[in-house]
Amino acid sequence: MKIKPTFLFILLLALAACRPSAAEQPAPAAETAPTAVPDPTIAPDPTSRFTIQADEAVRGAVMAVYTTLFPDEQPDFVAAAADLLVTAGAAENAAYFLPGVALVAQTASADAADFITFAISPDGQQALIDIGALPASVTVTDQAGNTVAVPQPVRRVISAHGPTTFLVYGVGAGDRLVAASYLGARDPAGAAAMARMDPRFEEIKGDDAFAQRSFNVETAATLAPDLILGAARSEWLGTTAELGVPTILFEAETPERLQEAIRLSGQLFGPHAAAQAEAWIAYYEAILNTVREETAAVPADQRVRVLFTGSDPLQAASGEMYQTSLIEAAGGESVSVDLPGYWNDVNLEQIAVWNPDVIVIPPYGGATIAAITDSPEWQVLDAVQNGRVYQMPKLVAPWDTPAPDSVLGIVWLAERLHPGVVSLSCAAETRIFYNIFYGYDITAEEIAALCGSE
Repeated sequence: MKIKPTFLFILLLALAACRPSAAEQPAPAAETAPTAVPDPTIAPDPTSRFTIQADEAVRGAVMAVYTTLFPDEQPDFVAAAADLLVTAGAAENAAYFLPGVALVAQTASADAADFITFAISPDGQQALIDIGALPASVTVTDQAGNTVAVPQPVRRVISAHGPTTFLVYGVGAGDRLVAASYLGARDPAGAAAMARMDPRFEEIKGDDAFAQRSFNVETAATLAPDLILGAARSEWLGTTAELGVPTILFEAETPERLQEAIRLSGQLFGPHAAAQAEAWIAYYEAILNTVREETAAVPADQRVRVLFTGSDPLQAASGEMYQTSLIEAAGGESVSVDLPGYWNDVNLEQIAVWNPDVIVIPPYGGATIAAITDSPEWQVLDAVQNGRVYQMPKLVAPWDTPAPDSVLGIVWLAERLHPGVVSLSCAAETRIFYNIFYGYDITAEEIAALCGSE
């Protein structure tokens, strides 16, 4: 039986929990300074705030977090019917404070909810680092091939690359951003949506200081970041060395590299972020597999031929860009797959030779459908004659960029390339995606605007 993506989430959050990376393993305690682990046999305070069900093996870690949040109190461990369950493996609505160990609220206790929030926060991570239950540093290899040690916990992040900013949100670490570049939030609608998703947006938007082309070192110094994120193709590489801050670079122009990028992001922010990253990867793979299976019967020579243009209609996405991977993932064929590099300038004669079945334009750079459909020169194309010119959606992050939201771009495009063949629903997946990966309760009106025919 094929599992639909919309029913995967209980399974998804367990995937990372069962597979902690070597970088996430607790660092050994120094012999000269043994770690003081709280004694889980201490008698509970009868006036404790909520009850906790946990195996003996993790009670010391639970106590470390509890007594940091509630000084001079002791947790009340019970054998059953607790307000808070601490469990290994998969659980719905779980928060992972250790690799493979989830916190799951069993009642509406506000104190238990506060404990869960604190346990996966930097302060909660620090309490666990202090007892050796989490590592004080993780070492990762970024997508430019650099090996970087990142002290834990990461509290303050500058993201100087729009798609990477949304990787941070996608693993649940958006509250650690102190400044960020926001691709897709430079227009009024995108900015308004981002403000709804993150009330701190106006405070932390930093496109003027931090972007792929420039990085203001002086402004960065005043923000005291623990971590800087950027693109491997950033023009400012090397200028941040004087800050002495770990820098992680991303380059995610294929589905495989995007999965690698979000897994890397998860490794930077602790066990819950790592679990969230693995949840997204499993969801993404489920979407890819569903489209692949449902379009498998379409012969290769009958695949819908797609032109993805840039902000100028006479720009075409190359075969090395994520947009080409997205077309292929949606069961189509890019007419410009043989072009090298990134955005290529082309002429209308070349586009006429390609004569695409579908033209897709991006939701940024001022691109409009009318620039193509209202132009007499473009009327010779089958895509224009058949009304198959579409604009890729965006809430904030454009759905054609290597960001978590691009999984919805696959669904949206597959619906248009293969109407009646692909069973996925853009509306259903959009509601689930933003709720799970951004914690945002997207409205029916927003969904309709994103998943409409144009």
